[in-house]
Amino acid sequence: MTKEETLLNNKIHELEQEMKNKGLWQKEAPDWVNYFEEKIFAERKDFAEWLQFVFIPNHLNLSAQLSAVKEKRFIVPAAIKFFGDDVHKGKLLQILIEIDSLL
Repeated sequence: MTKEETLLNNKIHELEQEMKNKGLWQKEAPDWVNYFEEKIFAERKDFAEWLQFVFIPNHLNLSAQLSAVKEKRFIVPAAIKFFGDDVHKGKLLQILIEIDSLL
């Protein structure tokens, strides 16, 4: 594993821990997870579910393929849209900014 992949994996684990600390982590996946491409995120809760059940697993499983990814998709703009001015999410947003910088 390269240094960049290790940094990204560490940040993903930090994101997971911060979501648990903020009470955003769920024990069971919602029904929509299997059909996430059809889901329109309308609520903050939905975005947190997407982070937990789609973004985190995908990045942990695919981190070895980082160098093959040519198109960057940043997560922070979506996070800002859904968390808005919620000051309690400050550290969560910082972790997402750091993850975006590693992608």
